[in-house]
Amino acid sequence: MLLKVAAENPSGKALRIWSLAALVWGAAEGFLFFIVPDVLISYVALRRGLRAGVIACFLAAVGAGLGGAAMYGWSARDPAAARAAVAAVPAVSDAMIAGAETDMDRDGWLVAALKGPVSSTPYKVYAMLAPAREAGLFAFAVAALPVRLPRFLLAAIAWALVGRLARGRIDRRWVLTGFTAWWLVFYGWFWASHPG
Repeated sequence: MLLKVAAENPSGKALRIWSLAALVWGAAEGFLFFIVPDVLISYVALRRGLRAGVIACFLAAVGAGLGGAAMYGWSARDPAAARAAVAAVPAVSDAMIAGAETDMDRDGWLVAALKGPVSSTPYKVYAMLAPAREAGLFAFAVAALPVRLPRFLLAAIAWALVGRLARGRIDRRWVLTGFTAWWLVFYGWFWASHPG
């Protein structure tokens, strides 16, 4: 349905491409990819506005559910291999995984996963741990929406606002330079402060 909405947009072809990219990126990051879809979402919102950014948010969250479901399935079949793969992802540590296990055991899988964006714990960690905590596959995949969507929407709103404020005032190249610098600095800090 969201792809249909994108198709009805005057620049529908480009929006469909960005939408598909958000879906795939969300799925990849929900499985093992280590750069969050917020990067793409914020770019779409910056360049194409809030509506396009919101579409990208929803599709990235759906993708996260698909990627999380794939991780869940792998972990259900071979928990040791799935755990080793997740532990090898940049900025994921054994301590982070142990903390997520403790939270899931204490608070339940959904509450723990909802805290993930605040604690910088990737969704894939919870997906890998979920089968052992009796989270149903379908419920876990659907939970990607409330778990992932709020942060995605914040990124879209913030960058759509930057785009709107900069439009006509700041050369587009400088805006894109600032955008790129923001994400490079963010990931430099993040990987330095979250060794894995």
